[in-house]
Amino acid sequence: MHVAVAGMCAFGALFVLTGLLGARASGPISKDFPWQFRLAAQLRTPVLMFIVIPISYVQAWRRSLRTWMRARERAGEDAMLVHRANVQRVVEQIKAWNEAGRPGKLRTARPTWASMSTKLGSGKGNSYLLEVRHMNRILHVDEENLTVTAEPSVTMGELTHELMHRGLALQTHVEMETITIGGAALGFGIETNSHRVGLFQESVIEYELVDGTGAVHRVTEASDPELFFALPWSVGTAGFLLSIKVRLVRVKPYVRVVYEAMNSAAELQQRMTDLSRMGADAPVFLEATMYSAERAVIQAGWYAGKARACHPDSLACGLVLTWSLSIRA
Repeated sequence: MHVAVAGMCAFGALFVLTGLLGARASGPISKDFPWQFRLAAQLRTPVLMFIVIPISYVQAWRRSLRTWMRARERAGEDAMLVHRANVQRVVEQIKAWNEAGRPGKLRTARPTWASMSTKLGSGKGNSYLLEVRHMNRILHVDEENLTVTAEPSVTMGELTHELMHRGLALQTHVEMETITIGGAALGFGIETNSHRVGLFQESVIEYELVDGTGAVHRVTEASDPELFFALPWSVGTAGFLLSIKVRLVRVKPYVRVVYEAMNSAAELQQRMTDLSRMGADAPVFLEATMYSAERAVIQAGWYAGKARACHPDSLACGLVLTWSLSIRA
């Protein structure tokens, strides 16, 4: 008992000390802000260190375990049987909404904290909530034809875990792990390789969705081009996604990254334009970080089969700095 109390006191003292040091480093906060905001800002360093980061590791372990268990499920039974049962649950909810006289707008029951949004409130108070969080299985990975079929609540982190060890990735593989494949498809998805392959929507081959009557549709560019091209950015207004098939690309185990310092906005614009127009030699990944109105650093990346050291004077290794980052699962 005494040991537990002593441990809690020591943790509390460390928490407070970390908060004081973090607040001192960041400077004073204007008293024009509410006291709740100022308190949260003062405590952000210990909250991140002792709460947020540990929780993120626990979430990562949970995701890895769930992905492993789902892989075993797919090996032991037909994944499409499970999917059809999942679809039926969604269809029954929509039919119940219709039978009840359509009370309120249809919205998903996904909580606000689980979505990529800056909103504090959900705005779903008067809506009819549709439970779709069970739609979270990777249904099929076709390594020969380079496609993956997944339910809409599958996250980018789960897809990374499933694909990377196969030497595969989504054509537009969004780096934020909690973004869902359905959100990227019906919302907006862009990545640092979009200058070569386009937005996420341009990797979609087929949508499976349910409309407001409970009817299920499979939509491809050939079957219904008007609806197919209307679904991106529709954020669920045309229907609820049930599954999606998207293109994959083969990847190598490393990425060679080149950093180039830019000293003016004009120089940055010209260099980014030149790099993106190099055709087959263009960087696979291309982005830049602005540090002021005139100073920026370009990050350009190419896939590499192995890690290698580069001579600093070699143009192939970039103008500033190069190193290899392992992307093995």
